[in-house]
Amino acid sequence: MRQTAPFFIVALLVGCTSKAEHPATRPATQPVLHSIDLHFGLYLQRFDDRTTITADGLLRSLRTQNKSYGPKDLDPKYERIEIREGRLTPQQMSELAALFANWDSLSSERYGGVPDGGDIEIRYGDKIVRGGSAVPAAVRAVQTRISDLGRAMPVVK
Repeated sequence: MRQTAPFFIVALLVGCTSKAEHPATRPATQPVLHSIDLHFGLYLQRFDDRTTITADGLLRSLRTQNKSYGPKDLDPKYERIEIREGRLTPQQMSELAALFANWDSLSSERYGGVPDGGDIEIRYGDKIVRGGSAVPAAVRAVQTRISDLGRAMPVVK
């Protein structure tokens, strides 16, 4: 009996900690993040913001202020360009993926808006949503969160 007792205790402990035996102890499946491209611009303010996020969480943000719109416009030397890059944490990726939960229910047709109210385009996976100031609140929430994440990343020189 003495020789079988330690074996029995080890077998019991291994069996109790096995995830296959207890599906309730498995971690919840986290939402999958697809690649993201965000473009937001305000023409009259000469502002342009482009952010990309890869499916594995690499974020790159390029913000341009005093944007030049061509050779007969403002001299490009006055443009101020800021590039930020970094990797999202798993928690940030899950949070961002959750913001896109109902993305497929949004219209692919351009949303309207007031003149000079800004122009936004977001591609998530294969779906693009674009428009002006009349885009749904869910689109603005995504834009705001992505912009916040971008500003939190370190500047690339």
